Amino acid sequence: MQIYRLNRQGEVPKRLDSVDRLPDEGFIWLDFTRSDAREWPQWAERLTGEKIHDAHISDSFNGDHPSYFDGTEDYDMLIFRGLTPEDCESATNLIVTKSAAFFLFDRLLVSVHAAENVSFQRVKEKFCETKLRFPSTPLGLVHAILDIMVDRYLMIVDELEDRLEKLQDALLDPKDPFDDWQELLNYRKQAHQFELLCEHNLQTIGTWRRRMRIELTENQRVRLDDLVEHLTRVEVHGDALQKDVEVAVQLHFAAMSHRTNEVMRTLTAVSIIFFPMTLITGIYGMNFENMPELKWRYGYFVVLALLASLGIGLVIWLKRRKVF
Repeated sequence: MQIYRLNRQGEVPKRLDSVDRLPDEGFIWLDFTRSDAREWPQWAERLTGEKIHDAHISDSFNGDHPSYFDGTEDYDMLIFRGLTPEDCESATNLIVTKSAAFFLFDRLLVSVHAAENVSFQRVKEKFCETKLRFPSTPLGLVHAILDIMVDRYLMIVDELEDRLEKLQDALLDPKDPFDDWQELLNYRKQAHQFELLCEHNLQTIGTWRRRMRIELTENQRVRLDDLVEHLTRVEVHGDALQKDVEVAVQLHFAAMSHRTNEVMRTLTAVSIIFFPMTLITGIYGMNFENMPELKWRYGYFVVLALLASLGIGLVIWLKRRKVF
């Protein structure tokens, strides 16, 4: 557990060893990882005097809990799913998420998250940058953390786009037939999973805005609008990635159809050239006694000349028709 005090005057947040009561100005941030979070309800109840619902406590310990909001008269609970740091290292699955739970009181913020959630660490690193304007309310700090979480979604967008580009090159490579359809299907599933993740988070943020205990200030409303817009842009990226996969598959089969048509056109041209020649040889290959040309001295050479003339003439005609 880590304890921070953030003042309304915008002073640099202070790291505390312990806390006995809530400050008159500013607020206290109790940050727990799930490995050391068993006592967080006792901390919150001792500082605020409010009872934490048992269902909310259970939800905070569930790292796979979907994005969700629930409010009481004393506090708001927000659960938001973020990416784990293993996301871009996985060769098969980029979308690896864990939930983070936030409990917002008037002058207290309690957060419970996975130890590998780097978004919280990045916020704390910014505490050392004295030129920053630090949050003066629990809502402001939650917004700052969520903003970093959503920023990390863009890493997935970039990685998915790189993988899609490689798949598109493989799909349209005429020299190497594409056969890794399982990878393409997995990519399609991840793009859809990414879109659903953004959609669920957007719904949760929308519910939070409508049902939160406090009345939003104009500045807070602008910040939440910016967060929603950020999530919406990322969701649009996820939808566009799925459509790009569908377009790539359509281009692949269009290219396959085009190559097949080219082969069929070549075979048709060859058939046109050799069909009349085959007809003539077939006629003179019949075993009838009354065929005057068979006893003609120059018949063989005439037929050869006729076959050559037909072949050359048909080649020239097909060339002019741009058959090949």
